[in-house]
Amino acid sequence: MPRTDAVRRLLIPVAAVLALVPLPTSAGASPAPAPAAVQDTRPLDRTVWLCRPGLVNNPCGQDAEGMPRSAGPELVTRYPSGGTRLLDATRFTAGASGRREPFTVTEKPPVDCFSVYPTVDLLPNPPLQTGSLPPAPRDVHHAVTLMQSARFAGLCRMFVPVYRQVPLPALLAGIVVGSGADLTTATMDIRDAWDDYWTHDNRDPETGERRGVVILGHSQGTAVAAALIRERVDEQPGVRRQLVAAALLGGNIEVPEGRDAGGGADPASTFQHIPACRRPGGAPMPTGCVVSYAAYSLPRGSLPAVIGRTTSPGHRVVCVNPAALLRGEAAGARVPLDLYLPTRRLIGGNALLPNGPLAVPLNGYQLPDLATGFARHPDALTGECAHATDGTVSADWLQVRGDLSHFPASAPAGLTGLHAMDFNVAQGDLVALATAQTRAWLERRRP
Repeated sequence: MPRTDAVRRLLIPVAAVLALVPLPTSAGASPAPAPAAVQDTRPLDRTVWLCRPGLVNNPCGQDAEGMPRSAGPELVTRYPSGGTRLLDATRFTAGASGRREPFTVTEKPPVDCFSVYPTVDLLPNPPLQTGSLPPAPRDVHHAVTLMQSARFAGLCRMFVPVYRQVPLPALLAGIVVGSGADLTTATMDIRDAWDDYWTHDNRDPETGERRGVVILGHSQGTAVAAALIRERVDEQPGVRRQLVAAALLGGNIEVPEGRDAGGGADPASTFQHIPACRRPGGAPMPTGCVVSYAAYSLPRGSLPAVIGRTTSPGHRVVCVNPAALLRGEAAGARVPLDLYLPTRRLIGGNALLPNGPLAVPLNGYQLPDLATGFARHPDALTGECAHATDGTVSADWLQVRGDLSHFPASAPAGLTGLHAMDFNVAQGDLVALATAQTRAWLERRRP
């Protein structure tokens, strides 16, 4: 992360302090030394799964085949502390009242999703960061998973590990002292969870064949997922063949100017072989590639303050608009975004604490109070990938326009922009794109 005054100002505005702070994900940005004494952590004895198909009381509501555990086709999720939630939505269009859209699963999910959630821990988990003491699944992990990635459950068997992430205060402390954040333990936990998944779960129980996988990440989750992909996927052709796609949002995926991957010998690029997803000239749907962006709504002439920036000479931060890619439009085309806002009900909010366990990450957001899990607004926003430079910093981001009343007034052009809603501003497009990429991936594998 750039050591700029703008970054250090994260400590000044309360809203910025409470935001989910992103981390760098370029190949050269290896975990920095911890600002305090090095913690004596070792690999976990076993993976701690928040969601895994067939898990007893699986919070993501799936049986071993990825089908709903409840009677009927509606997927019912369960918080670790109790209580159930549906993933259905209320759809709002111009001049029409809300209409309920049930979230149903009628066929076995054909691929898997491996999802790494963002910074939501305010305290270390576990409190004593030593040895192989395991983290515990908490409502906050489930709430952010429901909000960001649970609607992929109709497409994927969901694998969501709980990991010993760097909590928000430690991220801010690293920014203050200029030492960065030590992602060693977080990366170790996610890498080991992936190895567990790849060894025990990736083969289809019926065919014995390897399953395709979609990798999802956001913020710190993107930083750690990018490290995982570099170590376990990018340099291994056999594993790369199983990558349907990756959606790594709210972090910096860097590529050389004019290219979509490093090409094998570019240390400043996040990946050497896995490219950014493109469809030049209406080409077939790409697979085995990365979608990445940071969402802002900036005034003309402005650059993002924190995310989407690089000072690496000759390099750019990836911006792929999933809505444009899905439609086969040019990379910079302005197209409608399919907005899915989480509701109070979905994340366990109440009158005293409207945003429930996500009160800190969603500080300032007034979520809709509906009986469904989401409020869908397919006509409210448009998005386009934007680029600007001041001669030193090169910036790329998803420029969001339209009805910004769904967000705090300070958020769209603030230090971290719409970071908390990176997944949600185009959630319908992200799921539809992953579905189309899965279809293309399966088609290309047929003999």
